Amino acid sequence: MSVDRFYREFEAAFRGDRAEIIGRLRAYEDFLRPLKQGGFGGKALDLGCGRGEWLELLGELGFAAHGVDLDAGMLEDCFARGLSAEQGDAIAALKGRAEASLSVVSGFHIAEHLPFAVLQELIAQALRVLEPGGLLILETPNAENLRVGSLTFHMDPTHNKPLPPGLLSFLARHHGFARVEVLRLQEAAALRDGQAASLMDVFSGVSPDYAIVAQKSAEPDVLAPFDAAFARERGLTLETLSERFEAGLVQRTAFETAQAAHREQISELRGELVALRAELEQRLEDIQRSTSWRVTAPLRGAGQMVRSAKAGLSKDAVRERLRPLASSAALAVHKRPHVRRSLVRAIRAVPGLEARLRLVLAVGQPSGDGWQRRHVGGQLTPRGQAVRDKLQRLQDQ
Repeated sequence: MSVDRFYREFEAAFRGDRAEIIGRLRAYEDFLRPLKQGGFGGKALDLGCGRGEWLELLGELGFAAHGVDLDAGMLEDCFARGLSAEQGDAIAALKGRAEASLSVVSGFHIAEHLPFAVLQELIAQALRVLEPGGLLILETPNAENLRVGSLTFHMDPTHNKPLPPGLLSFLARHHGFARVEVLRLQEAAALRDGQAASLMDVFSGVSPDYAIVAQKSAEPDVLAPFDAAFARERGLTLETLSERFEAGLVQRTAFETAQAAHREQISELRGELVALRAELEQRLEDIQRSTSWRVTAPLRGAGQMVRSAKAGLSKDAVRERLRPLASSAALAVHKRPHVRRSLVRAIRAVPGLEARLRLVLAVGQPSGDGWQRRHVGGQLTPRGQAVRDKLQRLQDQ
C-alpha cells in the first residue's frame, strides 16, 4: 500500500462516506448565505481540504473555492471531481494571498494536527487575508465528549492534542476577530431533541465535534445579516447532559419513593380488609348462633318459597314446601306462650288468614285435592311422633 494513500483510506474507514460528510457540513449554511448576499467577493480557501466535500458544497452555494492539502492521496478525489485544489502547506497558502482578498478561510480537522505556534500563525494569517466581515471556520474533535477525549481522538496517529472550545475561541479573539461563536456538532438527534440522558449519554453523548466561526470586524450594517446565525445555540454540552441525567435520577427516586409509599398503603389496606373480614365473619357466626336466627329460620324459608313461587312454581308446590317450615315455626311459637298469644291475636285480626294457615299446617288432605299423607304413625320415630302430636294439638287450638 502506498504511504500517500494511508490517510485517504483511514478517513474512509473512520470519518464517514462523502454524502454523510456533505450532510454534516450543511450546518454552516446559515453563516454562508449572508456572504453571498452582502457584496462580498465570494472567494474561499479551504486548508487541509482532504477529499473536497467542503469545496463541493461551497461550489454548490456559488463560491469560488480553492483547496490545499499536503496529502497527495487525499487530493485524488478532488482532482477526480474537477475541484480546484493543490498540494501544499496551509501557512504558505495563506501567506501567498493578498490582504482582504477572501470571504472564507476554513480548516476542517486540521487544527488538532498543528503545533500550537503554527495554529496561532494560521489564525493571524486568516485574519489578514479575510475581507471585513469575512469568516474563519475551524472544526475539530470536541474533547468535552469524554469518549472522544479519552478514546476516539487518539485513533488518528497524526493528531497532536485536543483543543478545548474555550481555548480555540479565545485564540480567535486574542488575534483580533470581532466575534466568535462555538458550534457543537454531530450529536444524536434524539438527545438534541431533549431525550432523557443515561449515564452512557453523559460519557459519549456530548457533541463529538465543534467548530469556531470567527468574524472579522466590519461596519454594523455589514455584520447585521449574520446576527441570527451567531445568536443561535447549537449542540450539547457535558453540563447539559449531566443536568438531564441528574434530573432523571431525581425523577426515578421520586417515583420509587411514591411506589414504596403506595405499596405500604396497599399493605395497610390489605390488613384492614383482613381484619374487617374476620370481624364480619364473627358477626355472622354470632347471628347464626343466636336464638332470633333460629326462631326466624322458618320465616326466611317461607320468603324463599315465595320467591320460588314467583319464579314459576305452582301453588300446590309452594304449599308443599311451606308446610314443614310452617310446622317448625308453629312448634317454636308453641314453646313460647307469650309469643303464641300475641301471634294468635294478630292472625285472628286478619280475615281468612287463620284458615289459610290451618290449611298449610294440615297433615293430610283428600286425595282428590292431590295431597298425600306424608307420614303415618308407624313410620315415625319417637321424637317425630312427639312433634306430630304437638302439631296436632296446635292445629286443634
